[in-house]
Amino acid sequence: MTTSRISLSVFLLLSAGTALPAEPLTLDGAIARAFAHNRDLAAAGLNAEAARGRVDQAGLRPNPTLDTGLQSDLLTGNDGGRKLDLGLSQARPLGNRLKEAQAAARVGVASAGAELADRRRRLAGAIAADYVEIFAVDRQVALRDRLLAVGDRLVDLAGKRAKLGEVSALEVTAVSLEQATLRQEKSILLAGRAARIQALKPLLGLEPAEDLEVAGDLAQLLPAPDSGAAENKSAWRRPDRRAAELAIERVEAEQRVARAEVRGDLTVGAGYQYERSPGGGGADHLLGVRFSVPLPVRNKNQGRLRELRAEHTRAERELAALDLTIASEVAAARQKLGQYQKILDDYRRNVVPLAATAETELANAYAQGQVGIFQLIQNQQQRLALQAGEIDALAALARAAVELQTATGLNPHLSAPPADAAR
Repeated sequence: MTTSRISLSVFLLLSAGTALPAEPLTLDGAIARAFAHNRDLAAAGLNAEAARGRVDQAGLRPNPTLDTGLQSDLLTGNDGGRKLDLGLSQARPLGNRLKEAQAAARVGVASAGAELADRRRRLAGAIAADYVEIFAVDRQVALRDRLLAVGDRLVDLAGKRAKLGEVSALEVTAVSLEQATLRQEKSILLAGRAARIQALKPLLGLEPAEDLEVAGDLAQLLPAPDSGAAENKSAWRRPDRRAAELAIERVEAEQRVARAEVRGDLTVGAGYQYERSPGGGGADHLLGVRFSVPLPVRNKNQGRLRELRAEHTRAERELAALDLTIASEVAAARQKLGQYQKILDDYRRNVVPLAATAETELANAYAQGQVGIFQLIQNQQQRLALQAGEIDALAALARAAVELQTATGLNPHLSAPPADAAR
C-alpha cells in the first residue's frame, strides 16, 4: 500500500468517528427546520388526513343485509313440516342526508388545516422569541468581555502603581473583585443561554444530545418601518379566528344533517320462502318484495337540534371573545413597541453619549492623578448598567416586534400556507 493510500485510510478512519460541527442556524433556517421536523406539528398534520377519511366515510351507503331463517315441527309432531326464509334488503337514505353529512365532514378538513396553520403561527413566534433572548444574552456577554478586557488592563496598571506606592493594595483588590464579579455574571449569562438553547431543540425536532448553534444578531430582529398593516384588521392572518368561524359552519352543517336524519332510511328487500306442508302434502316456493319506511311521528331529532342551537350560540360567542382577545393582543404589542422604541431612542440620543463623555473625562482625570481608582470602578459599574440597560431595551423592542407579528399573523415565515391547509 502506498503512502498516499495509507494517509487516505487514516483520514477516513478518523473522520468516521468524528462528528462534524453543527452548521449555525439563522432564524429563517430554524423556523423552516421546525416546520419540517417539529414532532407536535407532524402529529397535528395528520388531523387533516383523518378528516378526509371522515368525508369518505360520510358518503358511503349502508351495507345490504342478508336475512335467513329455518323453521321445523321437530318438537311439535315431527310430521315433515319445514319452512326456509331467505331475504336480502338494502337501506337507502331518504333525501340528501349523505350529501349533508359529507358537507359537514368537509368543514372538518378545513378546520384541521386552520388548526395546523395556527400551530405554525405560534411555533414561529416561540422560536423567534427564543432567538431574541439568545441574541440578547450574546450582547450582554460581549459587553462584559469588553469590560473585562478594560479591567484587566486596569488591574495591571494598578499593580504597577502599587509597587511605586502611588495606589494602595486595597485599590488593587477592589479592581480584582470587580473583575471577579463580571466573570461570575458572564458565567450566569452563559448558563442561561445554554438552558435556552436546550429548550429550543425540541421545537426544531432535535434530540437533546444534538448540537445546535444559532447565527445572527439582535439588530436583525428589530421591527421594520411601520407600514400600517398592523392597524388594518383585514390584513391580519389569524388561523385560529378562521377555525372559530369554521366551528360555526360545522354546527350549521350538523344542523342540516340532523334535519335530514329525521326522514330516516327507506329499506327495500326481496325474499324467497320455501315451505313444505306436514305429512308430505307438497311444497311451496314463494318470492316477495318488502318496503320499510320510517314514520317520523315522535322522534324528529328535536333534542339534537336543541343541542346544536346551543352549540351555535356558543360558537358565535367564542368568536366574538376571540376577536376581542386578538384586538387586545395587537394593541398591547403595538403599545409596547412604541414605548420601548422611545426608551431605546432616549438611551442612544442622551444616556449613552453622556456616559461616554463622562468616561473620557474621568479617564483623563485619572491619568493626571486627579481621581482615584475607586471612582474608575464606580464609573465602570455605571457604564455596565447603562449599556446593559440599552441591550435590555433593544431586546424588549425586538420581543415586542415578535409579539406583534404573532398577534397579527403577519410573520413573514407564514406567507405560504401549509400543505394540509392548501389541500
